[in-house]
Amino acid sequence: MVSRSPQISVNVNVVTVPVTVTDSHGGFVSKLSRKDFRLLVDGSEQPIEYFSPEETPAQVLILLETGPAVYLLQGEHVAAATDLLAGLGSGDRVAVASYGDAPQLLLNFTTNKQQAAFVLSSANYGIGFANLNFYASLASALDWAASADGKNAIVVLTTGLDSSGPASWPQLEDKMRGSNVMVVPVGLGGTLRDEAGRKNRSRIPNRDSGPPTGDELSFADSNRALEAIAADTGGRAFFPRNARDFADAYRRIAVLLRHQYSLGFTAAVSDGRYHSIQVGLTTGRPGRYRLNFRRGFLASTN
Repeated sequence: MVSRSPQISVNVNVVTVPVTVTDSHGGFVSKLSRKDFRLLVDGSEQPIEYFSPEETPAQVLILLETGPAVYLLQGEHVAAATDLLAGLGSGDRVAVASYGDAPQLLLNFTTNKQQAAFVLSSANYGIGFANLNFYASLASALDWAASADGKNAIVVLTTGLDSSGPASWPQLEDKMRGSNVMVVPVGLGGTLRDEAGRKNRSRIPNRDSGPPTGDELSFADSNRALEAIAADTGGRAFFPRNARDFADAYRRIAVLLRHQYSLGFTAAVSDGRYHSIQVGLTTGRPGRYRLNFRRGFLASTN
């Protein structure tokens, strides 16, 4: 199949902040309104000009790694993806893309979840030796997913391994900082992920850390990169170990997407710099709720 890269024009002055709110037990908090949130940019309060409640339909792109690294793993993570599709709302739109050497859009956005499941199960996996251009492929997917206002997300099924060289990470980081799309990585590899990688999942890196230096194709490095991608975009990373874990992760992702709020504002700066975002609640006791949100944005230069 020929790779397609839709050209989409995005007004980068309008910044969308995906937000999820959970209570002390991990349950999602529903029925919040615009007045329940406060938004700060570089520490200064910013008017919330746009608000998308949790019941707003979502647009979800599923990006599937189909390189040799997951050739032997393709069964359980794709089979369980039906739990994700079944958990989405009837009005949610789903697209499917794959990547190895380069990204390919396999199915454009549709509300037909059965069609999406068929395309996922029919994806072709590469064998032998090949490059894994994960960072560049995700950068392209961010453009594909940003074709509508409101709730936009990418669920990427990936080992997180990237062989394209060190320059690809800062390019992806800039793309994420200028994007309004939440990314939810699902780490593939199960028990093949090493002990060092499992330890890295216990902390969220700061925004400037990126993936660690060293062997680019280690699971320890990929875990850190996937955590950083989720944190930068307001998403959450999952690392299933077996078929049961995959089913549980997909169900949790569907719930996360259903309970996502979107806050929007017009950036007052055009200096080409990164600006921090902080989101809080105007209701409830401090510390009672946990908020997950996009941590900043890259301002335009015009």
